[in-house]
Amino acid sequence: MLGGMKILVTGSSGFIGSNLTEELVSAGHGVVGIDRRRRPADPVRFVPLDLAEAECVPELRKWTRWSEAIIHLAGESGVRNRERGIEGRRRRNIVEASRRLLSAAPPDRHLVAVSSSSVYGGARVREGRVIACREGQRLAPRGGYARCKRVMENMFRESGGPVTIVRPFTVIGPGQRSDMALCAWMGAVRAGKPIRVFGGLERTRDVTDVRGVCSALARIAESRAVGVFNLGSGWGRSLREMTEAVFAALGAEAPVVVEPAAPEEPAHTLADVSRSSGMLGVDLTTDLAAAVQRQAALSSALKAAV
Repeated sequence: MLGGMKILVTGSSGFIGSNLTEELVSAGHGVVGIDRRRRPADPVRFVPLDLAEAECVPELRKWTRWSEAIIHLAGESGVRNRERGIEGRRRRNIVEASRRLLSAAPPDRHLVAVSSSSVYGGARVREGRVIACREGQRLAPRGGYARCKRVMENMFRESGGPVTIVRPFTVIGPGQRSDMALCAWMGAVRAGKPIRVFGGLERTRDVTDVRGVCSALARIAESRAVGVFNLGSGWGRSLREMTEAVFAALGAEAPVVVEPAAPEEPAHTLADVSRSSGMLGVDLTTDLAAAVQRQAALSSALKAAV
């Protein structure tokens, strides 16, 4: 493919992965996606693999050698998931899967490890002001998901090859998982049920459009930029603003029930974007109302098509 790269994407059927593969194909790259399940109408060559299984290594090694860059999204999602056995699944699907990938990848291969803003443990508040999280600050992960992501980051750093670690903040857009706030709220409003908000409506989140995150990941692969980068908008939006955006997008409202927040739920998240802006040249400023409108419209279209 003239001018294109060979890019391997793990977790290609997930929320960010499915949007990313479409972005990369549109940009003219050759893409192979790895996941345990295939999504309908997948635009890339798909290889069904469970990265945590030892049997996957020969096939995995074949595709890591084929690639020029590897974007690693595979894992066990869900910060607040408390299902029975979840800690074991997190260890298996985040830590062990990453170890398997690192063992199979050639030492010179550019590896892009997609971590999470949860490794910061939330943004600090000083004199009433939310302080943005910077890439070099000490990490303070809360909960098993964030701790596994920190372990994963350390494994990639110690691999010795060209490595980029990215920490996306709250990512929104079509394909968002059903357990994530906006998707859950939309479902509740459509069903005529109250929406659940954890900890209070004045808590804030750095909300980022998935299209911007995917464009940044593509740029990192293309430029072979290395280091640690926040992928956020640099702007905190209150949960109140987010619920109002959902009501406006759907043309309907629902009662809001505030429930106690779990310990792993930070009061605020906010990205310092100076490094990603200066070194990558990306601007992930997100129009909250437009992004929520787009997510609502596409989710309605998909529901109608089923």
